[in-house]
Amino acid sequence: MNNKLGFILLCWAAGFIPLTAQQLPYYTQFRQFQQVINPASVNSDFFLYEYNITLNIASRLQWIDHNETPRTSFFSGEYISNFGNNFELVTGATLLQDRTGPLSSTGSYARIGSMLTSDPYFGALSIGFGVGYINYRLNADRIAWKDLDDPNIPLLNFSYNRSEISTGIYYYKRIQEGFLDGDNIYAGLSAIRLLDITKASDIERTSTIQPVGHYYGNLGWYHFFNEEAFLETSLWAKYTKGSPVNIDFNARFQPIRTFWFGGGFNFNGAVHLETGVNIPNFLLNNANFKIGYAFNHSIAAFGLDLGTSHELNISLLLDSYR
Repeated sequence: MNNKLGFILLCWAAGFIPLTAQQLPYYTQFRQFQQVINPASVNSDFFLYEYNITLNIASRLQWIDHNETPRTSFFSGEYISNFGNNFELVTGATLLQDRTGPLSSTGSYARIGSMLTSDPYFGALSIGFGVGYINYRLNADRIAWKDLDDPNIPLLNFSYNRSEISTGIYYYKRIQEGFLDGDNIYAGLSAIRLLDITKASDIERTSTIQPVGHYYGNLGWYHFFNEEAFLETSLWAKYTKGSPVNIDFNARFQPIRTFWFGGGFNFNGAVHLETGVNIPNFLLNNANFKIGYAFNHSIAAFGLDLGTSHELNISLLLDSYR
């Protein structure tokens, strides 16, 4: 194995012994992946424009200078109810595949949340719960292990399945007075991967897999200049036991309804740029078609240069309230 591939595989293969590090995929346009980050989250396209049905597909290529680049594929659907009696439901389902060379995971997730509000357009407190079922696979015959006598290294291809649970809380509000009149704020906290250790075997050896809990927090503010133009600033904090807190800061400006651009940085030394378009009334009067693209590049002074990352996100939004 060359140095770059060895580094990537070492990070993942360390999961065959107790591991305390970030294990879940990274997202640049993290607001588009909220339902796997926080099962209580409410899509910003809902509290900004009342689109209560969302279909979303996304693809992320990370560190593309390497032949075994990590690849993440994502498909999700979301629905927010319209009961109108101080109680609304947030529901969703997700398929997610994450692959790095001979290592991959494929998961299906579902979530349900309860929104407590008298009018969901002006704000709500949401409490959510999520479950997932994930298949992990290792094609061990594609890896040239240095020490085959290491008892923590599987000898054959194998896969195993495990369940996951998550929980979260989310709050958003439309401000109706003062300088911030018409602005939106939101915040959320969540805990992902809360189940215990799973064991997996490859006939000759048994390894202990320890997916660790991930804890997320996010804050955001939409400042509107008129009915179409806004500046969104947001922060995403991530923590896993044994690793330092990791923070992303992003800013996005939408000068007109059909276009936005923005950028941000990660405190670990990565910067990103993004842009996107909206196509309101796409096919239907109550629909919006949205495409977003993001580009990442590391500017850290130390560490391996693994290349740039690219993320494409496509969404179809519907308003069934009308």
